[in-house]
Amino acid sequence: MKPIWKRAFTIVLCLVLMSAWPYASARGEPKELTVAVGLALAPYNIPEENRGIELDIVRESLAMKGYRIKTKYVPFARRIREIAQGEVDGVLTVNENSDLDVYLSDQHIVCENVAVSLKKNNFKIEKISDLKDKSILTFQNAKKYLGKEFVAAAEASPDYREISGQELQINLLYGDRVDVIVLDKRIFYYHRKNNKMVDTTQPIDMFYIFEKVPFRVGFVDKKVRDDFNEGLKKLRESGRYDEIINKYILK
Repeated sequence: MKPIWKRAFTIVLCLVLMSAWPYASARGEPKELTVAVGLALAPYNIPEENRGIELDIVRESLAMKGYRIKTKYVPFARRIREIAQGEVDGVLTVNENSDLDVYLSDQHIVCENVAVSLKKNNFKIEKISDLKDKSILTFQNAKKYLGKEFVAAAEASPDYREISGQELQINLLYGDRVDVIVLDKRIFYYHRKNNKMVDTTQPIDMFYIFEKVPFRVGFVDKKVRDDFNEGLKKLRESGRYDEIINKYILK
């Protein structure tokens, strides 16, 4: 039989090793977070490829702090229920107006709708009301999101249309079938980059007449939110943030 002091030492050693094991495991294995994605819109989030500008930024920012994410694509309106019922650890593409009981991160993306026309038309568009005498093609429910001034311009337009497939806006603009298209700037560049239907080398004018809309990530856990903010800051400082965006929109 071992002396009492040796047995005591063995027990203490085992206890130390057992208590250290979860810590070592936690450091070696990233913590998994389930994140609801309610805005599945290329190039921000591309469900069939499980990537996109927003998703890549969130994934890499969290990875810097030892997390990995599991995406859960849900209808936009269902995000509130996912958070309320504890089904997810976070939710993408939200802001102060989203009515969610979460810890909001720093701004991780800023979206900006623009008006785009072919340069050869030589349009002068300095404000939203300047669209009123032009044919306009835009995304579904644009009147709901772009404000009263846009609604007035749309109603005065000789030809106003909304479509769900935003890649078609590129075809119709470069095909000279519409005066102006209105859409998010990065969505325009993404679909232009990937367009194989029309000649997209024609020069364009882009008019910045709409307000920018900043977005954040909502987290259930405050510490995770703080960790994300730190990772996001490092991503910006390293230049990787811009690399992610340019990968999707630059030819």
